Parts: sequence; C-alpha cells; structure tokens
Amino acid sequence: MRSPSIRSAFLAAWSAATVFAMTASPSAAAIDSPGRIFSELEERRREVSALMEEATVWVVGQEGQRLLQGSGFLVESGWVMTNAHVVDQLGKNSALYVLNDKLPATRASIAAMADDEGHDFALLRFTPPRGIPLRHLTFNLDVNRMDRVSAWGYPAMVTQFDSRTNRLDSEGVSSRLRAPSVVYTEGVVNSLVRDGGRETIIHSAAIAAGNSGGPLINSRGEVVGINTWGYTEEGEGAFLNAALPAESVVAFMASHKVAARLAAGQEGKPLSAPSGTSDRRPERLRGQPIRDDRARRVGPIQLTVPRDWSVVDESEDALVLGADDGTASLAVVVDELDGAPLGRIARNLSREQGGTTPTTDDGGESYTFVFSDDDVDVIAVVIGLDDEHYAVIIVAGDYEHQGIDEILDSFE
Repeated sequence: MRSPSIRSAFLAAWSAATVFAMTASPSAAAIDSPGRIFSELEERRREVSALMEEATVWVVGQEGQRLLQGSGFLVESGWVMTNAHVVDQLGKNSALYVLNDKLPATRASIAAMADDEGHDFALLRFTPPRGIPLRHLTFNLDVNRMDRVSAWGYPAMVTQFDSRTNRLDSEGVSSRLRAPSVVYTEGVVNSLVRDGGRETIIHSAAIAAGNSGGPLINSRGEVVGINTWGYTEEGEGAFLNAALPAESVVAFMASHKVAARLAAGQEGKPLSAPSGTSDRRPERLRGQPIRDDRARRVGPIQLTVPRDWSVVDESEDALVLGADDGTASLAVVVDELDGAPLGRIARNLSREQGGTTPTTDDGGESYTFVFSDDDVDVIAVVIGLDDEHYAVIIVAGDYEHQGIDEILDSFE
C-alpha cells in the first residue's frame, strides 16, 4: 500500500468536501457507526456479549456461616479458572458452586491452586450437566497499552440488587441458587506494570469486590487477563483496576495439564510453566513478536496510532481510532473484492450512505466520496490493496488534524 496514493486521495477528497459545503462541527463520535460499514462491528459486539454471558460464571461457596463469592470463566469442558483468594478459605467439605444464566448451580471442587504473590490462580473442576452445551474462552497473550478491554463478572455492589441473589442471603449456597446477570464494564489498558519478574495489567474497566477471578477480554472476546485486585487512594479519589496477564494464567493451566485455547497464530508455541511458588515471570512465547504499543494491523495494513489518539474498537479487519481531544476520528475497514471493480464498490458504498459521486484522480486505484453521518460530514476513501482486497478509510472531524497525517504516513 502506497502512502502517496492515500495522501493524494485525501487531497482530492478535501476539495470535494469543500464543494459539498461541510458545516457540521467536528466530533470523534462521527464514525462510531457510519451506516452499514460498521454493522459487522455491531454484530461482533453482540456475539461477544452472548459468549461472555455463557462463559463467565458466578463462583459461590460456603464455609460454615461464611458466604464467599467471586467470578470465574470456562476454559475447557468441566474446568473453571478463577482467583485463589476467591476459594482459599473453603475446606474440603465446604459447599462450592459455579453457575450463570445458562449453567444451573453445579457443584465444583478445587482441583489446583497457587496463592503466592505472583500467581493468584485456582482451577475448579465440575461435571458439566447433560444436554447443556457450554462455550469456553480463548486466550490472547498479546496485550498493549491503549488496547480496548472489558471486564465481566459478578461484583457484589451490583448483584446485591438482583432479586435472584435473595436465596443466597436467606438460604445459603445450594443447587436452588440462581445466578444474577453478569456485569460488563469497559475501558482501556493503561499500563503494564513490572515488579521484578512479575507483570500486572492496569486498566480502566471498573471492577469491585466479586469481580475477582473474572476475565478481562479484548474486543474479540479473547482473555488477556484475569481480574485480581483493585486499589483506591483514600482522599485522592484515585483508583486502580488490576489483572494478571493471560500468559501467566496459561502457564498455570499447563502446569496442571489443562490445555488453554490460544488465539489464531499463537497455537502450539511453547510456554514456560510457573515453578511452584516462585515469583519468576513465565517466559514469553518463543517467536512471538512484541509489538510497539502503538502499532496496529488491519488485514494486510500496518499503521501506528499517535500518542494522543485512542483505539475505540478493533477486529482483524476493522479499526476505529479517535483523537483524545475529541476533534477527529479515523477508521479502516478491509474487505474482499469478490471480483467486483473498485469503482463499483465505491459507488455502492456511497449510494448506501447517501454520499456524493465517487471521484478518482489516480487511474482507478482509489475513489473518494463524502457523506453525512449524524449531521457530521465524513470523507471516505476506497482503495485497492491487492487483487483480492480493498480498504475503506473513513475520516471525520478535523481533517487537518496532525494525528491523521501521522496515521496516513505510517501505513505499510
């Protein structure tokens, strides 16, 4: 992909936009969902939500008169991953159940546990009920600052208001227990903090007591960490949400002969397992590239996110970026040509959005048009990548924002 071609396409689009009399105020939300182009992103979000509702579980236990609760997630048939501190107060004869909206309260047992400072993990074993298909989560070992993440679980500050938890308060833990709705919060990865050989993911997806052991996932529904602790600075109003990285979780599972499902491209690569209570951080996957924190790939395109921009949403074939000052936004969507001429694709897209007639100044390698979305005018460039794929590059807001130039210059 040639940056000069992209730049000339945008210069042509800028002229077209001037003729189109663009008068709306800039907004980073302008390309949150510009028509059908982002319908696939919306559908994927719904699919991720359905997956998490089925794969996140409420972990509840009872030791004498004491009730314990936390979160967990399904990693394999009959296996749940959670934090050790969620279940470490339970004795051998204590009641322990895992459940969610689809999985009825099912008796579980502690199969393995590591509760040293660097590995707050526990594996729970249960017999899956017959006739209820269960879905399991995949792990992604690649996590970077600015990644969009979400936390799923059962924070008590929310679940206490759900009528389905009344039986827990009045009857204790039993097979009659019904799970409240799983709670979702979202944010971004703020930092990867390293203390000696350990790593912790600091993120802004709100968690509270009861979230412990629940999954921290990326926008594709892949586990990047396990939510473990939070910290509030009294009097300052500051707080931290922390998760232990997926790499450590996968290593713990492997040391107990439970295979983790890894994201595409990460399967079958060796990983060092934790050695008992050692605080040594497991080695990274051999051969796994460590990306720059700002690098992103969309299909065959690689680009760099400016430091004052954030990733709003992403998948393997779509990326949405927004300037932190709220004045501009940019999206890239990659799709297959399926034998259709690029000009026809551009005309169809413009027609669907009620846009201007696409123009081209470089022999048909790219087409530009302008359309209005939520009263904000948007520039769209449709450009051929190779014989099989094309990309739609969409810009809204301040088209002369320095960040847009940086993104376009970084395209490879």
